[in-house]
Amino acid sequence: MAGDYGDEAGEKMIDDFMRFGERMGERAMYERAHRIQRAFENATQAAKRSAGQEAPEWAKLDMAEFRRIEGYDGIKATIETELRSRGVESAWFADPETGKEHLLFRIADAREVWDSFDRLGREAGAAAEKAAERLRASARDDRGGREERRAGGREPSGSPALADSRPLEERAEHARGAAAALEAQRSTTRAAERGARPPKARAR
Repeated sequence: MAGDYGDEAGEKMIDDFMRFGERMGERAMYERAHRIQRAFENATQAAKRSAGQEAPEWAKLDMAEFRRIEGYDGIKATIETELRSRGVESAWFADPETGKEHLLFRIADAREVWDSFDRLGREAGAAAEKAAERLRASARDDRGGREERRAGGREPSGSPALADSRPLEERAEHARGAAAALEAQRSTTRAAERGARPPKARAR
């Protein structure tokens, strides 16, 4: 995809999918990509319809479909990057009366806007694929690093000891408590042993 050739919007889309995939998993990431793709397709058609207007100078595009997709801020960042790369002047407007948000752009830039949405929609699936590949590669690197550290004796194969991750004072307090408990247990054991011994016979 274009992101592989240094395209900023493409890379931003991949990064957005990676962050989502890390949190929600690969399947949810692909489902999100499908919804984003459909939203871009619909936005492309809406932008084309706005091109026939002569007045006013600005057109607005309802972002309701995008807002229903989790990670809306990441989608907005990708759109902003793509439009900026094309020299499109745009703005976001949240209507306090309706609660809707719109993307505002000049009618003269309508073609660039719908071309942007069309391109991003076509690349959404490829971006999700690339994000999945990078996440899997990262997971393999992490596993390889852990195995190498274990083989070199730098990382135990099991869970790290509790004392390793606690402050020195807390470790010392824990050690004192454990020593006191051990000493109390020994005292109890000695007392029980003394009580279990038969009394010595008195000399006659």
